[in-house]
Amino acid sequence: MTQVAVDGQIWNYREIGDGIMLKDDNPPLLVLHGWGRSGDEWIQMAKDLGRKAYVVDLPGFGGSSLPKVKNIFEYSQLVRGFCAYMNLNKVILVGHSLGGRVGIVLAAEQIDLVEKLILVDPAGVKPSSLKRSALGTLAKLFAWMPRTWRQQIVKPMMDVDYRNSPSLRGLYRAVVKDDLRKYLPRIKCKTWVIWGEKDPILPLSLTDIYKKLLPYPTARIIWGAGHDPHLSHYLVLKRILEEAI
Repeated sequence: MTQVAVDGQIWNYREIGDGIMLKDDNPPLLVLHGWGRSGDEWIQMAKDLGRKAYVVDLPGFGGSSLPKVKNIFEYSQLVRGFCAYMNLNKVILVGHSLGGRVGIVLAAEQIDLVEKLILVDPAGVKPSSLKRSALGTLAKLFAWMPRTWRQQIVKPMMDVDYRNSPSLRGLYRAVVKDDLRKYLPRIKCKTWVIWGEKDPILPLSLTDIYKKLLPYPTARIIWGAGHDPHLSHYLVLKRILEEAI
């Protein structure tokens, strides 16, 4: 992996296919991983796709430094800055989970940057959740309690990523708090939505929202897969990605 500093943000990334000629002037892949992961999970996939690719550690993960951001827009702008520094004027963006969340914002806000968007179990639209509603109610109900007591009460009901990332909870609240469905109609590029049938974190039913709101969607289901089809159903996902790019 290679590191660069862009506007005070340290980026850890891997360039795949150095020197490979792109057919028909197709742009390179920009591969963004999910929450709590790193680009390492996607390096082999990028190699097997046989395309020029940049696999990055998103800010706060892997070898990239933890940023100070207030929301997903500011977080996504850091990725835009990395692309500008690397002279990536146009990319095919492959985003898994949190990476898909970033991809949604970039494709909506940076139309000239993202030529094609490929979302793998993206964390862009929040599912309706009785648990989330209950957390809000409990937070108000037990507001008089000391914070440590409240945390013990609500801990079993916290999102798994939040509960398992105590040092990143500030970042989690900043980049995951907003539902991004308002961005979807603004995405004008071709968008692939790939979903694991048995995703326990983001249910398959969310694909209906993407298909309804995206102007140019193509949906694919990976039967039997969970939230991480790049790990559990590698060859199936690879075939779909080859079709998409």
